Amino acid sequence: MQRLLLDLTAALYLLAGAGFIFYLLVRNDTSRAPAWVLLCGFSCHTAALAVYFLREGYPAVTTLREALLLKSWLMVAGYLLIQTRYRVAVLGCIVAPLAFLMALPAIASGMGSAGLPPGLKTFWLPVHVTLAFLGNALFALAFAVSTIYLLQEYYLKRKKIVSLMKRVPPLEALDRLNYVLLVWGFPFMTLGILTGSIWAGSRWGDYWSWDPRQISSALVWLFYGAILHGRVTAGLRGRKAALLTVVGFAVVLGYFLWGDAIFFSRHAGRFE
Repeated sequence: MQRLLLDLTAALYLLAGAGFIFYLLVRNDTSRAPAWVLLCGFSCHTAALAVYFLREGYPAVTTLREALLLKSWLMVAGYLLIQTRYRVAVLGCIVAPLAFLMALPAIASGMGSAGLPPGLKTFWLPVHVTLAFLGNALFALAFAVSTIYLLQEYYLKRKKIVSLMKRVPPLEALDRLNYVLLVWGFPFMTLGILTGSIWAGSRWGDYWSWDPRQISSALVWLFYGAILHGRVTAGLRGRKAALLTVVGFAVVLGYFLWGDAIFFSRHAGRFE
């Protein structure tokens, strides 16, 4: 059952991504169809994660591929909520393919591991993981908004009228949405770091051990904090804010994918 749900998730996300790209290329508004396909994919995704949780008794975070699957679920959930308020269907061109790519490792290799060590089966696991991953998901959406902003600005500066421009909100609206996503993502990341430190203190006896994952999280937290500080106090807006947001998410994703292969960490999140 879980395998079938994952296969359906992948197929529907891929189909939704193609549908959103088609929406950019035609004159008629065809955004409803890929939006419904994405929602169906999200439903299958939700069911697959629920099956895992009911079987294992804890969230799907014990391997890199499972963590990516959970992050992609949160990202799609955030997009669907944003779409109900801001009507930015064009973001689906980035969100749907990105969700497909993030879910692909779990779909290709399956879910499940040797199990979670008993010491990690605590209240803090779902709390810490949910808060941290929510922050990352919101930063992923801010990345998508920033990418669309940079593309829109590129064509406007060169006075090129393309179909993309007809589907994208004004630059000011995109900049504002980017700010809103960062404002929401930063507190979730902060709470994720705090709960992780409390959990580390209860499990290993120290709240801060200069672990590579702790250091990287702190640096990313400072980076996003600096962006928000610049937006509030120094008038950081537009292209510079969008570029910094893209860089920030690239660092987050890069370390998440390859950091544990480069630096030893007791908090690698892999228990096979």
